[in-house]
Amino acid sequence: MDVFTVGLIVLFVAAAIFFIVLFSFIYYWHLKKLSFMVVPFVFTFEFLVMGFFAVSIVSIILNYLPVIVRAVGI
Repeated sequence: MDVFTVGLIVLFVAAAIFFIVLFSFIYYWHLKKLSFMVVPFVFTFEFLVMGFFAVSIVSIILNYLPVIVRAVGI
């Protein structure tokens, strides 16, 4: 299994956990009369963007780690 695929699966699992927690708070936000439409979408977008960048950076580092180790000579 490719490193990127594993990272993508981890990102989907983290997104699922995030949505479970988010939807559990929607009822609370509705009772407190907060903006329960805008806040979840902003946090969801921010979470998915940060997750995408984290998965991308980790997969790039892991893919090029052997090249970096050979270049340094360790």
